[in-house]
Amino acid sequence: MPVERRIIQCSRVLVLAPHSDDEVISAGGVLALHQREGSSVRVLCVSSDSRALPQTLEARRMVEARTVAEFLGHELIFLEFPDGSLSHCERQLALELRKHINEFAPSTILVPFPADHHRDHQAVAAACFEALDGTDFRGELWCYEVWSTLWPNCVVDIDSVVQTKRQAIGLYAAATGKMPYADAVIGLNRYRGLKLQIPHAEAFFVCRKKQFGRLVAALNSI
Repeated sequence: MPVERRIIQCSRVLVLAPHSDDEVISAGGVLALHQREGSSVRVLCVSSDSRALPQTLEARRMVEARTVAEFLGHELIFLEFPDGSLSHCERQLALELRKHINEFAPSTILVPFPADHHRDHQAVAAACFEALDGTDFRGELWCYEVWSTLWPNCVVDIDSVVQTKRQAIGLYAAATGKMPYADAVIGLNRYRGLKLQIPHAEAFFVCRKKQFGRLVAALNSI
């Protein structure tokens, strides 16, 4: 598959993060570049851990997400759907996402790759496609990778902001303090840059609504 190198430009970007920290693990470099370009970025943190975690830890993770949002300069909204059970509320989630797509009018949506190896991530991708019906969205969907690699057709050079990405991941101490997420994902960014001889790159599968829908449908049929 040909891989295109993209340059980040000022735009309106909606980021669908199944869990707080997914946005920076997957696309922290791109978010930092959008901050540099003055883009309007809204991050929707889809799930809440309140049913699975002590209230003190859940509150800490929400504080950390707000700290990251301030650090990277984006708007943050918590949707508070149940963590680990997003596949059971895809219809309700789709209605909520549709409201944000219509109200925010993004030119780009960052969304988990439909085959990412986490059930919540797959559910967010499926809900995103359902949400697009009834909207005027004509932009691009940038599918990102978190728990499994994807089939990239686009990379972004993040070498100038890779340390910003590392810092942003580190701000999620409650989630990443016991696991070397930053080392792991920045190693992936090194690997993704090899093909185009870039020190660090984030990889995406970029597509339009129709192609995204075919991909979601194909994966749902497996």
